[in-house]
Amino acid sequence: MKRDWWPRLILLVSILLLLGLPPERASFWAAVRSGDVHRARREYHAALQDYRQAANLWPASAVPFLRQGQTYLALQDYARAQDVFLAAMRRGGLICEARLGLADAHDGLGAHTLAIAEWQALAGKHPAAAEVHYRLGRAYVYRGNWPAAAREFAAILDAGPAVAPRMAQLAHYNLGLLLAVDDPMTATAHLESATAGPDGEVSAAARQVLGTLRGAQGVEDRAYAAALLGQVFLAVDELSLARWQFEAALALNPAYPATHAYLGHVFDRQGKESLAFCHLAAAMRLDRSYVMGYYFFGVYFRDKGEPCRARTFFARALALDPDNAALCVDIAQTYLAAPDYASAEAWLRRAVELAPEDARFHHILAQFYADHLIQMRERGLPAARQAVDLSPDDPLAHDTLGWALYLTGNLRAALTSLQRALELDPHLPAAHYHLGVVYAAQGRWDEAQWEYTRVLDLDPGGPFAERATGAMAEMSRLG
Repeated sequence: MKRDWWPRLILLVSILLLLGLPPERASFWAAVRSGDVHRARREYHAALQDYRQAANLWPASAVPFLRQGQTYLALQDYARAQDVFLAAMRRGGLICEARLGLADAHDGLGAHTLAIAEWQALAGKHPAAAEVHYRLGRAYVYRGNWPAAAREFAAILDAGPAVAPRMAQLAHYNLGLLLAVDDPMTATAHLESATAGPDGEVSAAARQVLGTLRGAQGVEDRAYAAALLGQVFLAVDELSLARWQFEAALALNPAYPATHAYLGHVFDRQGKESLAFCHLAAAMRLDRSYVMGYYFFGVYFRDKGEPCRARTFFARALALDPDNAALCVDIAQTYLAAPDYASAEAWLRRAVELAPEDARFHHILAQFYADHLIQMRERGLPAARQAVDLSPDDPLAHDTLGWALYLTGNLRAALTSLQRALELDPHLPAAHYHLGVVYAAQGRWDEAQWEYTRVLDLDPGGPFAERATGAMAEMSRLG
């Protein structure tokens, strides 16, 4: 399926010629449509090639420059996105779309105030106004301006049936979050609507928040109820909302150790180290037996690059919760940072002993052996097989098994496992990279090049993209 677009492109050109378009215009639109197909598949570099071809065929058109900008946004290459959006604007036409893309690029580069000003100017003017209102709403959530955020999400729903189903789902979800404290009944209705939307991840998050909201309504202790909402906001990665509720809980009960611990963790996630330390220390002073307080302090020091201090707190947490396999993994990671592979292995094996039926810990152990090329045949491969046996629908487990099979010389079986990983998750960068390595080992250079390019599409700026870039450079050097 990697090259099936070429016959379709020829067919599309033929159809456009039959419709009476000049050959150069037919080729232009065929290139644009081909790029759109690639972009929909997240084949971004192939899409860029098509859009550049289209720009060469019709340099005065804004369309291919707009599409390039949208593709660069997907690749998180915000500087290039800015350049091509400006090029689109210079050509006239599609001005609102180009301005929206330019605002998104500003936001990606950290110029948030400039982005908000541009979105505000576009609100009500852009053909897809819901997209603008959504971006503004999320920006206001990030800044803690709840009323302004709610107005933007409500504006999306005010447009009625014209709004795309997923955008309506996102508006309902965000309104459910924002109204959960002051208007739980309305929040419940919005969250229920969000659970029925087309995006599975949003539906799952809405169900999670909905369950906590219903439970919190029956709690008389308002500090505890606020803390419950803070915890579920943290679980769905809404840090600003979580901070809001944890601070509200502490205003009601300043001597609440769990809330200090969770608020400290939120501050740590937000990069506010001093505030994080103060609240984590307060949690320890208030309750020396609180496991999560020690755990969050361990995470705090791990994030600061102090693995030895982190290990001390993880070990204290484990002493209070000795059957917690995840804490064993945390301790192992501190040894990996040393690096002390023997101790790391011992703690990872301890995690497997504590949770022998949990595929995650077998997978983590197998990944350790594969990453460090330690005892792959004797221990790494069996651990990878066990992870797949326990979780046969986990693409990460199949990817790790495929890589373990490659490292132990079984290329045919490696190919099967990696292809299965991509059947389960076609957008898994690790599996594309590992499949590229296997193809290269088999001398299938074109297929290897394709897989490495897919990694660049799916992991922009990430570790697998870096490895894929190096692999392609080596292939080019070897000719």
